[in-house]
Amino acid sequence: MESSALQVTITRIQHPKTLCQIITPIGMLGYGFDEALTKKALQALRESPAPTALILDSGSTDGGPLKLAVGSMTAPRSAYERDSGKLMALSHEFNVPIIISSAGGDGSDAHVDEFLDITKEIASNVKNSMFSLNSMTPRP
Repeated sequence: MESSALQVTITRIQHPKTLCQIITPIGMLGYGFDEALTKKALQALRESPAPTALILDSGSTDGGPLKLAVGSMTAPRSAYERDSGKLMALSHEFNVPIIISSAGGDGSDAHVDEFLDITKEIASNVKNSMFSLNSMTPRP
């Protein structure tokens, strides 16, 4: 009986280069987040050449039609101020952008404006003079 050799070819699959790194400290801005844990995650990604961003939502957690009807925000303004201030400090320390989708619950123009006001107030503090702000809103 003839002996045949079995040939095996192993091909290493190259994983695509990391496009970006997203850290989401909390699903909903205004509900608080673990600042130390977020900082640890940012430190772990610091050496990577891929861009990193803090990305989170501040839209509705489906509080029902009442909040939409009366135009109330999902969390108190003070909670948004607290979380935004922490995020902005981390953003500066690690040189990463913050991207927040929607604003205050329903994402209405009034809530977007309120978030812009909060951000401008935090940035206007002398110790935060390094911040810059860009907003994208679908307004005519």
